[in-house]
Amino acid sequence: MQSSDKKYSGLRLGIFALLSASAIIAAVAVYLTTGKTFDEVAEEAAAERQAAFQEAAGEGVGPSFDVVRISRGGTGVIAGRAAPGSSVEVYADDQLVGTATADQNGEWVMILEEPLESGPAELSILAKREGEEATESEDIVVVSVPDRPDEDRFLEETGDGVVAVLTPRDGVGASRILQRPGAGPVGEIGDSLAIETLDYAPDGSAYISGRGLPRAQVRVYLDNRFLGSTKTDDDGRWVFQPETDITAGPHVLRLDQVVSAGEVELRIEQPFETGLPLDTAAAQGSVYVHPGNTLWHIARRIYGSGVRYTMIFRENSEQIRDPDLIYPGQVFKLPDRAENGAASVQP
Repeated sequence: MQSSDKKYSGLRLGIFALLSASAIIAAVAVYLTTGKTFDEVAEEAAAERQAAFQEAAGEGVGPSFDVVRISRGGTGVIAGRAAPGSSVEVYADDQLVGTATADQNGEWVMILEEPLESGPAELSILAKREGEEATESEDIVVVSVPDRPDEDRFLEETGDGVVAVLTPRDGVGASRILQRPGAGPVGEIGDSLAIETLDYAPDGSAYISGRGLPRAQVRVYLDNRFLGSTKTDDDGRWVFQPETDITAGPHVLRLDQVVSAGEVELRIEQPFETGLPLDTAAAQGSVYVHPGNTLWHIARRIYGSGVRYTMIFRENSEQIRDPDLIYPGQVFKLPDRAENGAASVQP
């Protein structure tokens, strides 16, 4: 028994000696070929892996534009990338026009609070993160908004339109057209959430698709029962497949669009009946009142013109006694523009 233990002990010592010798030979080989120790090589490899991980998450990458959608009224949506957690500021020439925060994937999206002025402007990004120096975007977007009457931003998308061109800040390199005349944006904010199709597969499962603001979260409800959520792509398109089949009969689909801080910005409700074509004209839209909102502010965001607040006031006169007094938590129906001599609203 002791002889056996001694034999295995000797075997273990032999294996250990062999591994030690191999490690010494490998260390000598690394040193002779690179002039670096094992520890130095291991540290460099770890640093390279960390850099690759950070790059995949958007770390160390300067802020950039992905989407610029500007209406002829000067309102619109801008989206892009920056290091996760960065505070993103967008400037038109030297004027701050909007802010956002990059999410954990390094993506951000903002709605222009104030319409851009008519004429050419240079859009640029400044990203800030605690403990780091502010970073400017390598590219800028040269945008040109056509002249418009001061009190009317409901303009046709034909003829002279908005031009947006992505170009290097230093002028060296190729430019890329982000928006050209005639290819309008997703629409005014009030037009940028819609259910467009409802399809059924042979096995009875359903597929719902539509449009919204680029990179916005869309929550889907059936008869006020939460089904799940999805996210629009860079072009504002979304597709959702419920996990359960939709039973026969009449139903109401509801969409809540969330842009920032988890707050619902827009809502639409679409009645339908299984087996029948989807009547998108039956959709009804509404807007949520958040702290600091005024009817003028809401109308400017929804329709591109503050003076259109009277449309919302008339549609919701049963709950608005004074147009100067509205309260957080109120939900206002969106009127149809066709009734006001303008393009029909598809909320």
